[in-house]
Amino acid sequence: MMRSLIWLLLVFCAAAASPGAAQHEEPWKKAAPGYAWDMVRDLSLHPEYKTEWWYITGHLFAEDDPDREPFGFQLTFFRSGLVRADTLIAATAWDPVDLIMGHAAVSDPAAGEHTFSEVIRRTTPFLGGFGAPGTPVLAWCRAPAGTDARWQLEHREGAFFLMVRDDAEGLRYELECRPTRAPVFHGEGGFSPKSADGNAGSLYFSQTRMATRGTLYRQGKPVPVQGESWLDREIFTSTLSGNQKGWDWVSLRLEDGTDLMLYQLRDAQGDVDFALGTQVEADGSTRQMPASAWGLEPQAHWTSPDTGSRYPVRWKLEFADGSESLLLMAAFPEQENVSEATGIHYWEGAVTVHPWDQPDTLLGRGFVELTGYGEGSRPPI
Repeated sequence: MMRSLIWLLLVFCAAAASPGAAQHEEPWKKAAPGYAWDMVRDLSLHPEYKTEWWYITGHLFAEDDPDREPFGFQLTFFRSGLVRADTLIAATAWDPVDLIMGHAAVSDPAAGEHTFSEVIRRTTPFLGGFGAPGTPVLAWCRAPAGTDARWQLEHREGAFFLMVRDDAEGLRYELECRPTRAPVFHGEGGFSPKSADGNAGSLYFSQTRMATRGTLYRQGKPVPVQGESWLDREIFTSTLSGNQKGWDWVSLRLEDGTDLMLYQLRDAQGDVDFALGTQVEADGSTRQMPASAWGLEPQAHWTSPDTGSRYPVRWKLEFADGSESLLLMAAFPEQENVSEATGIHYWEGAVTVHPWDQPDTLLGRGFVELTGYGEGSRPPI
């Protein structure tokens, strides 16, 4: 699914154009049906496309206090191409070919605290970059100013390794995420359309269930944690059509083994312009979920004191086949990410899943992302 604020990177594109670019650059490749997937290659960067991301969210239980509500966490690496590398003349490693942005957050429902950090860099040997296919490092960048560390996402020995640290914000975790289910490809063959005519879309797959363990730091002290997480991998050049303002994206892992990924794109009036989803059964089989198969109806809202944006934080999820409706509830409302660099904001939050009429019965957990809420927040992608 289109994810968070990749458009932040675009703010910097005009100022960062490479002097080594050819006079007439070739256009970026467009995501299209019929893509031949190679999981070694496709975990790594795709310089022929303009935009891609690695997006991980999950829930972490403290090993010394398993009854405590789990922490929610997010790590996203975004790549935005400034110029196609194959159009450069006498290119060097210091040419600003790409921008890299990292977003990281930890939510603590027990304390009602949400901590967010961001990094934006040009890709150079000192500031950050992306690994070549087959190498362990997928993406990395220097930590925010004042923290002598690096943010990093690796893939080795069949698992993903995450490292994040921001001393000023008190945000730090080091995690291993090991898939327990085969990759799930969204749309036909992994092409996920974002409009009814199919002219906008992305190459998109997920690792919906990853056993996760490691260390989360709270007030500078290490807290051993374990839980489960979800990876989204998305590659594209253009996604939103001209009348689309933002999206609601949902990922759910239910205790019966079912996984759900759902997204709906909203127009300027707030109406659903296009929607699609994927349901994964406990045996790993999948089926597409068109807009006619489900509906997501907000039931309660929260207004951010920082941005004034009004976000839904409680939803009714209904299914056209007569399946039991579900209640989605934010673990707590205050899970908004606000970029200090640009002021752009979005809501990225842990949610719990319940039978519609039994809010005290837990059926599963998930994440919801809400973009395009508030003035001036339409992503130009």
